[in-house]
Amino acid sequence: MITTGVGFLAFITFYTALFLWAAKKYPLKLYKVFPPILIIYVVTMILFTCGAWTMTESVTATKTALVNNMVPAMVFLMCLNCNVKRILKLGPKLILTFFCATITICAGFVVSYVIFGRALGSPAAEFGAVCASWIGGIQNFLAVKQSLNVPDSVMSNIILMININYSFWIMILVAMSSLAPRFNKWTEADVEEIHQISRNLDESEQTENKKVDHLAVLMVIGISLMVVALSRFVAQKMPTVAFINASVWEYIFVSIIGLTLGVTKLGKLNGADLVSNVMLTLVMTLLATELNILQIADAWLYIVAGAVVLIVHGALYVLLAKLFRLDLHSCGTASIANVGGHSSAPIVAATYHRSYVSISVIMSTVGCVAGTFIGLLLSQLLAAL
Repeated sequence: MITTGVGFLAFITFYTALFLWAAKKYPLKLYKVFPPILIIYVVTMILFTCGAWTMTESVTATKTALVNNMVPAMVFLMCLNCNVKRILKLGPKLILTFFCATITICAGFVVSYVIFGRALGSPAAEFGAVCASWIGGIQNFLAVKQSLNVPDSVMSNIILMININYSFWIMILVAMSSLAPRFNKWTEADVEEIHQISRNLDESEQTENKKVDHLAVLMVIGISLMVVALSRFVAQKMPTVAFINASVWEYIFVSIIGLTLGVTKLGKLNGADLVSNVMLTLVMTLLATELNILQIADAWLYIVAGAVVLIVHGALYVLLAKLFRLDLHSCGTASIANVGGHSSAPIVAATYHRSYVSISVIMSTVGCVAGTFIGLLLSQLLAAL
């Protein structure tokens, strides 16, 4: 049984790395439905339930320090990679397509909350965190979770809600590709306009891959932690305005600083993605270290609530596509850029047409920028219902 902070961190880091190495070396079809990080999350719950470690004062202090500092650092690095200039190259039509998806997802959460809110114990903060994930990504989810103090006790249900619905949604988006000609004729969409935008993006985004060395990694870690420290210091001095407390101010500051530096040479800093992904992996594992596997008995209701969100999103999105003359593949790309983020959006987009790949990457960037703020606002809207 592990009782020390150092032993706890060593074990968590080692077995997470070992599992991901095995998943990369021996890829299984299972990972297409249940990604390795989700399996690690469940295995971590099982290990805790079986008594592999005890949450002593040392272990708790180690976990708290890591999570509280790595999550805002991840958000900063995520925003650092979001070049606002690239977003504007999408043009008004594709930006409209993306935010139509975002708005309908938010509407889905409102409907789902009205139906299931009382049965789930009025989970306004929890739904706000999931909304942030389904607009931006897991980093946005973690930012809202930390800002609103979403309890770890419901994390297992939320993670299952996100991943199971997300897996089915990908299959639906890929399967509907064959309906594009009839759908586009019905909406009177101009597909050639989309392909021209994609060609312009590909021509202007020619970048060379640079090697990531130890100095680059050290620079990324140093800058991100310094930004977190400064943002936290200033956030403590800020007044509480409605739901915007010191924790929320901190995430606002790291996001703004990241976006501002993203248009400078620091936006091209090598190793930012690498460090951010390492932090993300460790945080996801750490969040499961106090969860008993027996607590997921109520997960089915969260999963159904998530399905309702996506059903409402899909139904309303079809109506907006008709209104604004949007093509099916652009809608599918925008939807997965919201729900799946940068990791899966290019994959689904590639099944439509290569023209949508570069578009999906930039749409995912838009989601990363907006996800945290929209998730925070939605949580307050739901709490008022």
